[in-house]
Amino acid sequence: MDDFEPYVYTNDLIPEEISKESVKVFVKLETRKYNKPTTIIQFSDTADIDITDIAKNLKRKLACGGTAKDQSILLQGDHRDPVIKYLKEMGFKEENIIVE
Repeated sequence: MDDFEPYVYTNDLIPEEISKESVKVFVKLETRKYNKPTTIIQFSDTADIDITDIAKNLKRKLACGGTAKDQSILLQGDHRDPVIKYLKEMGFKEENIIVE
């Protein structure tokens, strides 16, 4: 009984990768204060996803400012197309990424 592992995965996917395939992502553009464009990325479920890490990677790749709040990421500027590209590279399914 010492070798008992309750969570043995038969494939190479870890739980975060499994949840990335099933979570819905909403990407939209809003104008905030002083008519500044803001890209908002909202996740339907963030239980197994580290959105602060995703926000950090997106900010670095897009060379923009932003933050992670609640279940969403706010990026300064209009970055809808590159965000979709980078989310696909991170393991999110294309059919689960919805652009509003």
